[in-house]
Amino acid sequence: RSGELTVRREGEYLSMDFPARPPTPCEPPGGLTEALGAAPAEVWRSRDLMALFDAEEQIRALRPNMDRLARIDAFAVIVTAPGREADFVSRFFAPRGGIAEDPVTGSAHSTLVPYWSRRLGKTSLHALQVSARGGELWCEDRGGRVTIRGQAVPFMEGAVII
Repeated sequence: RSGELTVRREGEYLSMDFPARPPTPCEPPGGLTEALGAAPAEVWRSRDLMALFDAEEQIRALRPNMDRLARIDAFAVIVTAPGREADFVSRFFAPRGGIAEDPVTGSAHSTLVPYWSRRLGKTSLHALQVSARGGELWCEDRGGRVTIRGQAVPFMEGAVII
């Protein structure tokens, strides 16, 4: 659906190229604050809903109600805030798609990178996804495309027999 997605090895990192999905400001949908357990400062939308908070600690402390979050009219809900040691932090919840919380989400950064790039006035960004497992990413806003670089750990190996 996004067109061709490429992955390149760059030393110990994998670099992925995604189409950018810049968000636009919107009114918070009914029930979002109750679903997240906290009120965001702002809400933006692209494919996903993006709830902006003021501090990294707020993102880390969220304990969303997944049943309520699944009733929000969005594919997923991204929560984000400025980071202490990175440009920004985030978490990604997609209970409508059967994913309570994705530990590290490339596609979410298609929305996050254009937003934070404009807000911070720079195109190269350091990001932390602060789920329980967590992940560290280095991102670049290239206009209509977003590059996301990070480390990957194999978790499954298999073969397809035809």
